[in-house]
Amino acid sequence: MSTNRRLQQCTELEYILLGDLRDLLDEPADSETAHWLEAVLDALLDTLPEEFALKSDHGYLQDVLDRFPNWDSKVAQLEEGYAKLFQRLEQLRDQLTQGGDFQRIAVNVSADLNEWMTNFIQHHQQERELVSIAASYDVGGNG
Repeated sequence: MSTNRRLQQCTELEYILLGDLRDLLDEPADSETAHWLEAVLDALLDTLPEEFALKSDHGYLQDVLDRFPNWDSKVAQLEEGYAKLFQRLEQLRDQLTQGGDFQRIAVNVSADLNEWMTNFIQHHQQERELVSIAASYDVGGNG
């Protein structure tokens, strides 16, 4: 399977998982919801590193850097942001499974997961915007 096809599959799975996560966060906090939240978070934690590895196959946003090497700080900032998002998701998954009063934990974790999703979606938008700007500069000759 080609790298591009596998990356597309990871992106599609990620989209589905984020939708599932959003739906679960709207459900009552009980043991059934906890079970499904854990499953979705585990799937995200499996998918995100693969997606990033595929995106980084020849260097993270290397196409952008090849055209605009002076954008290295923008790319580095996005790469660091991705690592922080992944680390935060791991922390939230750990909080969810630490045991104790699930309903109390779920209230705290659900707010944090909503914030994480917003940040994650913004991160993807920033990636797409940087690629799009680089492509328009390249095509327009304004780079």
